[in-house]
Amino acid sequence: MHTKITLSGRICTGKSTVFRLLAEKLKWPTFSASQAFRDYAKTHQKSLQLAEEQNDQLTKSIDEKTRVVLLSNDHIIAEGWMAGIMAEGMPDVLRVLLTCDDSVREKRFADRSSLSMEEAKRQISEREENWVAKLTNMYGRSDFFDPKKYTFVVNTTHRTPEESVEEIMRHL
Repeated sequence: MHTKITLSGRICTGKSTVFRLLAEKLKWPTFSASQAFRDYAKTHQKSLQLAEEQNDQLTKSIDEKTRVVLLSNDHIIAEGWMAGIMAEGMPDVLRVLLTCDDSVREKRFADRSSLSMEEAKRQISEREENWVAKLTNMYGRSDFFDPKKYTFVVNTTHRTPEESVEEIMRHL
């Protein structure tokens, strides 16, 4: 039986929105690694675009905090790129990977950031390449978005956030 949930996925797959809706529905405690990075970037005037601006110690610290909150709570929803990976070996965690077609992710990012489609595509590509390279170097692996590493996958391309939440609830 799953008493905890992780939400992982690339940029603009719907993690934050699904995370918020699940938290409202389940009334469980939450932890957002993505928000922890955003807060750090804002406080320290750093760019989320450039992963190398965020030191390895910070990244490992937030990833470890994800693991700790998953281990130390009876019920929790954790969100972040590495949340599902940090929950490996925890049978009570429903590890969800959110996916989405690149063109839809780019449109979401362009709309959210008031950018042209070309600029959105460039920024997504740069940010993801930086993060994957950094994480691969830090952890010696590159399977962060491999569906086999997750309990199940929700493709958000043609689903509303509410439909994605209902799909997760059916697996819970």
